[in-house]
Amino acid sequence: MKEICLYNLEQAGVIILENSGVIYFNQASGTASVQEKAEGLFVPISNDPPLDSMELNLSTRLRSLTKGSVSVSHSIAREINALLLEVSSTDTYQVNMTRLEESKESWVYITVTPQGEYSQYNGYETFDAVLTWPNSQFL
Repeated sequence: MKEICLYNLEQAGVIILENSGVIYFNQASGTASVQEKAEGLFVPISNDPPLDSMELNLSTRLRSLTKGSVSVSHSIAREINALLLEVSSTDTYQVNMTRLEESKESWVYITVTPQGEYSQYNGYETFDAVLTWPNSQFL
């Protein structure tokens, strides 16, 4: 099996969970230094804020919601859902509440519903994925 390290990731991305022959891995869970892995296809999420407002970057905002969290609570999941709704103009991203106990900082299980002609995921139906972003420990 081929593996790709996401430690140098600079923006948030989605790992579509499907058989691909490629495993992606990233550090998760803040100071616990847990390495998480998933097989699939990696798709970056574009969210370029104005240069004078880098605090609006999706990765920065996700880190502020989850920093130091060993797990993702229901309230953090609701905040992540609201943030994802705000930054996506087409596709719908929702935290997968049935996998909440497996989610942590920099590694959250989600469900993606592609929508509209400008979807990043043409030809896909609703699918499971992992939302991952640069871990605060490496910044």
